[in-house]
Amino acid sequence: MGCLGGGSVHAVMGMRVWSDKVGLVGNIGYDFPPELMKKISAIIDVRGLVKHEMRTVRAWQLFETDGTRNEIFRTNFEEFLKLEPEIKNFPAEYNHLEGVHLLSKIDDVIPWVHFFHNRGNPFIVWEPWALDCKTENRSKLKSILPEVECVSPNLQEACMLLGLPDMDGLLDNFLQYGARRVVIRNGAEGSVYADAEGNRIRVPAVRVEKIVDQTGAGNAYCGGLVVGMAQSSDLRQALCKAAVSASFPLEQFGALFSLENIQEEAERRLCSCIQEIDK
Repeated sequence: MGCLGGGSVHAVMGMRVWSDKVGLVGNIGYDFPPELMKKISAIIDVRGLVKHEMRTVRAWQLFETDGTRNEIFRTNFEEFLKLEPEIKNFPAEYNHLEGVHLLSKIDDVIPWVHFFHNRGNPFIVWEPWALDCKTENRSKLKSILPEVECVSPNLQEACMLLGLPDMDGLLDNFLQYGARRVVIRNGAEGSVYADAEGNRIRVPAVRVEKIVDQTGAGNAYCGGLVVGMAQSSDLRQALCKAAVSASFPLEQFGALFSLENIQEEAERRLCSCIQEIDK
């Protein structure tokens, strides 16, 4: 209880595994704990955080034994929507973007993408909101997917959005809807990548000694994917960087994890992941 979470926080921590040039854009409440702000400020750039005269959003994450996830908001959901980031508040200092993790409402994706493309040539990974993953939003994909460099839902979200039960069918449908690249995440089963050039790569989950909490691992995966794709032309390496990023949140509660000696451990896990793909 009382752990700092949020999809974007988990995602930037996934980026932080591989880069120290990471910023977070979002809104926080007036009661955001000062001790948490101090901790996060020591890890990432927080010039993109704007404080509002509203309460900090709180929610419970519930995981069923079959892998089903449910989020229960402990504050008014309308307040959560009002705390969505706005383009007008995007920091002027964040120019020449190399990569972006975009976690926004489906109707806000294209305005954000056009805005980002005026600030460099970033690799944009769109992680759809779970709440937007419903069949009535399927028609919007044809206008959104060609605009982003990659889309990455988890398997449950992809099934709800496209109404298909199998991984390969889902990947094919995303590509038919115009996706350039798609990665579907499936927890302990790893992830599968596909692109318009015909590549299809299955990536194993990176194993850790003890799983404490799986919250945010998918978000961290997307963050690692942003950096991996922005920094490398090697698909295997980029995808394994994402899988490595997903492994660190599993080892403790909350979004923030220790960065002490993380480069050495991340490289060790990266080599192991690449070897698994090559088998």
